[in-house]
Amino acid sequence: MNKPSLYLFIGLPGSGKTTAAAELSKITGAVHLSSDSFRLSLFETPTFSQNEHDSLYKMLDYMCELLLQSGTSVVYDANLNRYSHRKEKYLLAKKTGADCRLFWLNVHRDMAKKRRIDTQHPGLVPKHENAHDMFERIADIFEPPHKNEPYTELDGTKITRPYISAFL
Repeated sequence: MNKPSLYLFIGLPGSGKTTAAAELSKITGAVHLSSDSFRLSLFETPTFSQNEHDSLYKMLDYMCELLLQSGTSVVYDANLNRYSHRKEKYLLAKKTGADCRLFWLNVHRDMAKKRRIDTQHPGLVPKHENAHDMFERIADIFEPPHKNEPYTELDGTKITRPYISAFL
């Protein structure tokens, strides 16, 4: 059995993480676990409460662990913009014997903001926020890779299958 891989993504909202995750899944055959898709399918009207968040990520992590243990690679498409959240996934990869790759989708903040606000699914914006405020809140807590984190930086304006393939 080949060693599975766990693919992780970081970047500002609107940087191209989900687009890159979908393309990477098609290229590698890895299972694409999308927190946004799961949130919309699990919760008729997402509340973005801590309980909802904890339930969502517990389920994603459980599915990810089962897939990796079975030798299936996973594209983990979720907000991992804090080092503490990435560290949890690094430990999951280690626990299951999977290789782990971090991709940083880098794009200018203004472009990311425009993309996010223009394309934000309304069900993925908390009722107490608008898309602009949500972008600012998430962008302000973004933590670029730490010195000890190996990563591949991708230009978020060039996300195509051939471009991503060149980095694998």
